[in-house]
Amino acid sequence: MNGKSKGWAVTLLLGVLLLGGVAGATLDRVLIRPTASDTRSEGRGGGDRDRRQAYLEWLTSELDLTQEQQAQVQSIIEEHREQVSALWRETHPRFDELQSQARTEIRQALTEEQQVKYEALLEKQAERHRNRRNNGNS
Repeated sequence: MNGKSKGWAVTLLLGVLLLGGVAGATLDRVLIRPTASDTRSEGRGGGDRDRRQAYLEWLTSELDLTQEQQAQVQSIIEEHREQVSALWRETHPRFDELQSQARTEIRQALTEEQQVKYEALLEKQAERHRNRRNNGNS
């Protein structure tokens, strides 16, 4: 594979990883997390239910859903929640592995100075994720 093709392949891979991460995070926030922690969150104000309700409210606002549509959408979310959760439990380790591999390859392409900045960016991203998670569960 020539250098140009390899560059495009790496770019495509990173794009797919990014899109997968966004899609996974969205599914995680809306459908999966509620299943994983419903029993734990009930004693803390029902944070997961609040998240599902916020998602439904967002769809209602953005799509001008009727009451009947809201009930249908809520039912659909609940109906598929466990299936999505099972799929995420199955694929999440592979996602983590691919993400780690991509990050390792990115580090190898960077100078030492860029690697330090990259690590700081990753830590900042992880901190935002932790804050979102903690704010959603409080």
